[in-house]
Formats: sequence, C-alpha cells, structure tokens
Amino acid sequence: MNIDGLRIKINPLTWVFILLLITTGYYVELVNITLSVLIHELSHAYIAKKLKINILQIEIFPFGGVAILDSVVFVRPDIEILIALAGPLSNIIFVFILLMIMQFTGLSFDYLVKINIAMALFNLLPGIPLDGGRVLKSILSRFLGLTRAMNYSIYSAYFISIVMIYYAIYSIKDGGINYVLIILAILLFFSSKNEKKMAVFFHLRDVAYKKSEFLKKRSMAVNHIAVLEDEKIGKIINCFLPLKYHIIIVLDKNLREKCRITETQLLDYAVSYGLNKCIGDIFGGF
Repeated sequence: MNIDGLRIKINPLTWVFILLLITTGYYVELVNITLSVLIHELSHAYIAKKLKINILQIEIFPFGGVAILDSVVFVRPDIEILIALAGPLSNIIFVFILLMIMQFTGLSFDYLVKINIAMALFNLLPGIPLDGGRVLKSILSRFLGLTRAMNYSIYSAYFISIVMIYYAIYSIKDGGINYVLIILAILLFFSSKNEKKMAVFFHLRDVAYKKSEFLKKRSMAVNHIAVLEDEKIGKIINCFLPLKYHIIIVLDKNLREKCRITETQLLDYAVSYGLNKCIGDIFGGF
C-alpha cells in the first residue's frame, strides 16, 4: 500500500504474528505493539527527511520496520548511524514520557513501557537489518570496507538468530516453547540474507557517489593499499573504504614495488577480466 507516495510493505510473517496475537486474545498488546512500531519508524523517517534522504519503502516487521532509503545512505556511514539510532532512541524517549505521565497521573502503562524497552534493546542488537547491525556495519566500513563490514554484520545476525531459537526451545522447561521469539529469529535470519544480496549494489553505488563527490569538491582523501601480485581483483575491491580514493601498490613476493594503479583502473580491469583474475596476470607478471 502507498501512503502519501511512501510504499508500505508488511512482511508475511508479520501477518502470522498479528494472527497469533488476535487468536490468543492479545488485542490490547497488539495495539501497544503497533503504536511502538509506528513511533520507531516515524522517527527513522523524520531524521531521514531532515538529512534530505529519500525513503523508498518501509517494510513492517514485528520487531519494528526496515526503511529502504536512498542508496546514498549506505556509502555515508555518518548518515546511516544517525538514521539507525533514531528508532531505538525514540522508543527510549517515549518510555521516559510514559513514566512521567504515570508518576503524575497514577495511570498505568506498564506493558507499553515494557514493549518500548524491549523494542529499543532488540533493535540495538548488532545484526543486520536491525538498527544496531547498521551502526556496526557503518563503524566497521570505515576500517574494513563495505563488503567485509556487511558480512560481519550479517554473520552477527545469524548468530543472534541461532541463540534466540535455542533460548526459545530451551524455555520449554519453563512452560512451553516461545513461538514469538522463534518468529522473530526467523525474520531476522532471512532479512539478513536479503541484505547480503545487496552488497554488490552497495559497491556500485559507492563508486558512483564517490565520483560525483569528487567532481563536486574537486578533492578527496586517498587511501593506499599494498597487495601481492597474485591477489585477486575482487579481494582488493573488498578492501575499499567509503569516501576515500584508493591507490593500489602491487608488490612482488620479496615485497618490492612492481607498479601502482588507481581505483578507477582496477575497476576497469574488474569489468574486463573479472573479479577472480590475479592483478599480476593482467600485466603478464610485469
């Protein structure tokens, strides 16, 4: 469905989660969860709008939502961190507001407080596509490059999913399997797999954004990468950092410099020879 030009998609497992709450009579809980998710996602949208980032789509999950933003955000770690933290922070602020209302009016919002605390903490877990995973990816990308940072964040999500399922099944001792936790774990696992498919796209977007920024500012910080002549092109590209232009120094087995090539040249070689070609083979072993 579309709301004012914004595409809203509800994940199929979210419908399962809603049906589970309705059939078990948790109507009030469903309203509280919906309100908490709405606050969480509107906060992402508000900060994105303030930073002039377009929101292409929001996919609703039981643990919150995943906003599909203008792809420029993925090559700007600083912007991605701000947008990611807006959601959990809004839930925490809402908790403080509720506690103040409870303090001065005597009204009870205990369940709503618990839901918002749980939503904030869960979304801060360091696994893609959770907000904490995006923060982790953005921080790591400054040192490891986009691809490796994305992979670490995805593997972290896999680990978290496995721990959640183990805990849900283990809880049978205390009265039964926690099916809600299992649904959340499955959602997290498959959502992170979908993010992995986008890694190549992020690289292409990084190249395009870097070029436009370079032409606009007419200068850019340089990062040097030293590689052996038998290193594959794909692995070298995986070392590229956001918002830096790279100079690749090719060394022989005695660590003597053979040549230097630019990031642009390496990407041209990737198109011509493929990612599995060794950099030294392109020049006939120099």
